[in-house]
Amino acid sequence: MKKFIYLLFCISFCWACDTKKPAKPFAGDRQFQTTDPARLYFKNIRSIAYYRTRKPPSEIDIYEARKSARTNKRPILYPQILDNWLDNEAYIFIEKNAFSKFVTPLTIKVESDSLLTTFEIAIFNKKNQYEFAGNMFQALKNGQVLSVKTKEGVFIPIFQNYQDKANFMMTMQDYYRLIELDRKGKLGQVK
Repeated sequence: MKKFIYLLFCISFCWACDTKKPAKPFAGDRQFQTTDPARLYFKNIRSIAYYRTRKPPSEIDIYEARKSARTNKRPILYPQILDNWLDNEAYIFIEKNAFSKFVTPLTIKVESDSLLTTFEIAIFNKKNQYEFAGNMFQALKNGQVLSVKTKEGVFIPIFQNYQDKANFMMTMQDYYRLIELDRKGKLGQVK
């Protein structure tokens, strides 16, 4: 009987010391990759500033700033952070409010004392959204004035309201922190 108990103890000890399976390698696009520490920081500390929703068929959490304006009298572009936690990725998507004069493709004019340029987005995929949002972030960070093209062909300034600009900058900074862009050494190199 003692030998049987000893044998069971040895077998259970061997099963308890089983080695862990290695984590599956990341297979996605590195520019969208998140890590567990970055996601925990975002969910535990920063997510209080956002409304979180999830579309039923997907496992992607969508975060939108709580203080976003809900008007359709002026054009507002606001970023949403999409946390694809199953694939360890996060995306930034730019959403338009219900302003009736937005034109497709979405065209932004950037103005400063020494610069006048435009950029647009026609196809709203994750790569184009990332570059488009990064361009707007860099322009706002540099103190430039952004305007959006309307159906009439005129440009209307956006981010003139302090809260709109603050929400945009906060969301972009939280997104860059989530994908650890500063750790990847590319924060100053967003196109």
